[in-house]
Amino acid sequence: MRILISWTGSRREPFIVRAGALLPGAHLQLLRDSKYRGQFDAHYLLAVPQTLEDAEQIVGALAEVDGAPPTEVRVLQMLDPTDHNEIFYALAPFLEWLHTEHEGAEFFVMLNTGTPQMQTLWVLLKTLGLFDAKILQTSPAPLAQESGTPEVREFTPNIAEWRQLMRPNVRRPEIK
Repeated sequence: MRILISWTGSRREPFIVRAGALLPGAHLQLLRDSKYRGQFDAHYLLAVPQTLEDAEQIVGALAEVDGAPPTEVRVLQMLDPTDHNEIFYALAPFLEWLHTEHEGAEFFVMLNTGTPQMQTLWVLLKTLGLFDAKILQTSPAPLAQESGTPEVREFTPNIAEWRQLMRPNVRRPEIK
């Protein structure tokens, strides 16, 4: 079983406006317009009370997508969705339930939804070995084309390489 987990964002989905153009948001880009279409058996869309309306809009848009997994909205109670500790303490019981409910499942998280702090937590949880999931990152089509990167790609933090590059006098790779 393959399960996707993502956060809602505030007024950024299901579509975004970039350079005057209406583009699919991250959820539609991943679940409708990429090689991941039809690849998930379930989708848990995490929200806070302030983004419940946004979650409902995402669910509505995904309901019209052939091959989209059933999406269940889970509201996590927190006062400040920008506080790393509060996010972690709200997220931990959900992840514990998820492991119990879906033992043996393959987990995927969508990196670039929710607050920047929520995004950071996914990277930390993965890097520290606290949550075994593949991290998927999306980029709006024009930005991906301009940078030469795929619109949807797996992101694997390479802490050993990052640590090496932080040493003085290390030649850093050139960024395209």
